[in-house]
Amino acid sequence: MSRTSPLRRSRRAARAAFASRATVASTPPATRNVCLVSLGCSKALVDSEVMVGHLGRAGMTLVTEPADSDVVIVNTCGFIDEARQESLEAIREQVALKREGRVRGVVVTGCLVELHSAGLAKELPEVDAWLPLSDYSGVPSIVDAVLGGEPSAVCPTGEVRAVAGTPGATRPGGLVKQPDSDLGRALLTAPHTAYLRLGEGCNHICAFCAIPKIRGKLKSKPLAVLVEEAGALATLGARELTLIAEDSTDYGKDLRAGYGLAELLVELGRLEAAGVRWVRVMYAHPATIDERLIDTLAAVGNVAPYLDMPVQHGDDAVLRAMRRGTDGRRIREVVGRLRAAIPGITLRTTILVGFPGETDEGFARLMELLQELRFDRLGCFVFSPESSTEAGSMQPRVPRELAEQRRATVMDFQRRLLAGSNRARAGATEEVLIDAVERGRGGVALRAVGRTVRDAPEVDGRVLVEPAKGRAPGAWKPAAGEFQRCRITGAAGYDLLAAPD
Repeated sequence: MSRTSPLRRSRRAARAAFASRATVASTPPATRNVCLVSLGCSKALVDSEVMVGHLGRAGMTLVTEPADSDVVIVNTCGFIDEARQESLEAIREQVALKREGRVRGVVVTGCLVELHSAGLAKELPEVDAWLPLSDYSGVPSIVDAVLGGEPSAVCPTGEVRAVAGTPGATRPGGLVKQPDSDLGRALLTAPHTAYLRLGEGCNHICAFCAIPKIRGKLKSKPLAVLVEEAGALATLGARELTLIAEDSTDYGKDLRAGYGLAELLVELGRLEAAGVRWVRVMYAHPATIDERLIDTLAAVGNVAPYLDMPVQHGDDAVLRAMRRGTDGRRIREVVGRLRAAIPGITLRTTILVGFPGETDEGFARLMELLQELRFDRLGCFVFSPESSTEAGSMQPRVPRELAEQRRATVMDFQRRLLAGSNRARAGATEEVLIDAVERGRGGVALRAVGRTVRDAPEVDGRVLVEPAKGRAPGAWKPAAGEFQRCRITGAAGYDLLAAPD
């Protein structure tokens, strides 16, 4: 269950990750300091990691605070209105620093630029470059141009030439993305947990979603590229790989090479010997989950008994209007098959309320589905009318206040469900992946923050581990990235409380 906006989480996570890495200067040098503010989803975070890789190889210094930088890069999200507003707020914050003379340049990248660059350039002329999606290989050159006093040669469009000797079409900010563009990225997550992006774009045309217009049609990475990338992440210390895409279950279909997600999971299973203990699948579409995939989820040893499967709704009329390609019967069938094949599997879903035409009866059918299937983790969002989508002009609209009430009803039900589930886990001993350790005087561990296999990074609950009373100070020595057996002692909101076993 989500605790906070994923937009805010990504921004905090990026800054925290910069602070933890050796490439960050505690005392920034006089020139070529860059701060990257990363907003949006995990796919956008990977774009930020790609950018950081290019900046690092160009010898630029990454700093945690915009005011300590020469150039601030804001990687934006433009998926829904809330995301746009947060992105615009972040841009305006950096522009204000530029006006005050505290930074020399502001560069804006990402999904918001992909959709709205023309209007944004007029609204915020102080921004030095607006860069849509690319492989971002040209970003260091743009930073150098801004710092060299000749931003007019690059701005406002940010046009750059291809890197010498590198074939491929150019976009503002770099080359058009290639299957191996994510190789060489610098992690903004802790090194023990990393995202593995399966490709780019989506072939579904959901009525409410702008992703196909932002990122285009599905372009899967070849299997060999993903295996190479996953192996590199394992070498860096990854113990958990979280697979992400617009639709993970469509992976490979565009390549027509005879493989898909199931075959990829088999290959990633071989990395268990390299220390990858958990492989987690996010964004699986209920319409395209088949028996082959279910059998593979059950059979591969390091594939987590966890699946994120956004169903969006439970009323057939709403699902048809959404163009989801599924219905309540299909959703129930898939959930039943998953739970039969993988006892104890944790199922996460996403719900969208307030879609145009959602009646009281339709919402009641959604609640019936949720009460029947009892998803273990759930996030719920209110419909946002986007002009770039089919649903943006659909009628009749559900009043915002009513949609918010429906969201509150869904989340109240899920909170009560989770509270009961957490209470039932008290006394059990579970394996916990330690994400961070809070230390006191002399480096003594006071508390560790981690997750069980039932919880994905960023979006689900945590386990707060404290040593049992009476234990000698310093006797407990947890470290980020290690697995510990812990006894669940209670719950606090969405989180579990535990003690080392």
